[in-house]
Amino acid sequence: MKKIDILHMALRNFGRRKARSFLTVLGVVVGTMSVVVMISIGQGLNESYKEQIESWGSLTQIQVSGTSTGTDIGAGTGTSSGGTQGDQLYMDDNSVASLSQIPNVLGVMPVKNESVSLIKGKEIWTGNVMGIDLSKMALFGFKTTKGRLLEPTDKDSYVMGYMTAFSFYDPKGNGEWINPTDDQGNPVPLPFDPTTTKLKMTFDTSYGYEMSVGKPKMSKVNCVGVLKMASDDFSYSILMDYNTVETLKKDYDKTQTSTDTNGSTTGSTSGRQEKSKNKYDIFYVKVDDVNNVSTVQSAITDMGFSCWSAMDVLNQVKEQMKIIQFVLGGIGAIAFFVAAIGISNTMVMSIYERTREIGIMKVLGCHLKDIMNLFLMEAALIGLLGGLVGLGLSEGLSYLLNFLSSSGALGGMSIGSKLSVIPFWLIICGIVFPTFMGLISGLYPAWRATRLSALDAIKNE
Repeated sequence: MKKIDILHMALRNFGRRKARSFLTVLGVVVGTMSVVVMISIGQGLNESYKEQIESWGSLTQIQVSGTSTGTDIGAGTGTSSGGTQGDQLYMDDNSVASLSQIPNVLGVMPVKNESVSLIKGKEIWTGNVMGIDLSKMALFGFKTTKGRLLEPTDKDSYVMGYMTAFSFYDPKGNGEWINPTDDQGNPVPLPFDPTTTKLKMTFDTSYGYEMSVGKPKMSKVNCVGVLKMASDDFSYSILMDYNTVETLKKDYDKTQTSTDTNGSTTGSTSGRQEKSKNKYDIFYVKVDDVNNVSTVQSAITDMGFSCWSAMDVLNQVKEQMKIIQFVLGGIGAIAFFVAAIGISNTMVMSIYERTREIGIMKVLGCHLKDIMNLFLMEAALIGLLGGLVGLGLSEGLSYLLNFLSSSGALGGMSIGSKLSVIPFWLIICGIVFPTFMGLISGLYPAWRATRLSALDAIKNE
């Protein structure tokens, strides 16, 4: 028999028992929906976590926060990196050069942190001014929501982190805190325009409080832009040229006394000496590809540095999500297994009802292979049709879940992100797997049909 003839017979037989065929297909539809929706929820949670982690910083960015005390350059590898064997490893320009030589590293941005206060009338913000290399801002993907980024010529200017603009308050009043996002998690307009508002800056972080004494030296700087909202350290700070920060801090220190009321030296001498050896507080390392982050981190750790990246958390989340998706997929697989039993049962019942037909086909010289293909084709059609309908309903249910999630109708669950994500590979699986399951479920009925005796089948009433 020709393949097209087998297909026509399978379609005709499929419509003989419409109610039974409908119920069998319905079982496949439920099984397909269960698997697709369960896995799509797992995918949605995975994407949601990934978006949240990316908001902490780029996935190709590594934060180097310090070194082990007394660590030698090249320790752990037996080789020298940026210095001779036995040189002490500090957060300085030599370390920047060593980190820059690591394969797959695009650049290194050293950062020096200083505590400052910005004054806006009676309101004050106290936090970090991050001294950076302005030439690295484009490489590290800084973007502004207002104004512009710093340029190498901006020696007395700064850009403000998005969250910083919402952190001004009156220390002597009961200022109301302004939420930087709305109910859907979208950023709200800035409470004021820092690029046009006159702000004063001082390194005296006690200014404006009861413990402040006298009038501290104010630095003449201006804001040229506000960074886009993020959850990283930059969003809660202000950024300036490193050399400018160093100069302004030295000018401020000259105006301050170095002794307390008892005439003793303030601070720890050993602590200042140790700190002076570290020119910078943090390094940010930019990697060329997210797949190379782990390798670069290992190289940095081998040098003796302590480092962290958002990929650390993302890898942990991926491992947890594998377990969640396995559980969710397993729940859906149970429905698939029940549907497979339904297909097998339908095909076995079909054999009993068509015993005489099978006998006539054999007497007329129909090959056993054609009889088997006929029953396999019918089973595959049930799986294919159920898969297509189930996939279509899954897409609709996924859209509904995402709509309810974004509107907050699910009690705040996954607001601002998709609760259900159906990737392309899941669409293909939603079609191929039910069809394959139908073929597997039809193997026994098809084999049984070929084993029937032709003469006994013809005599059957």
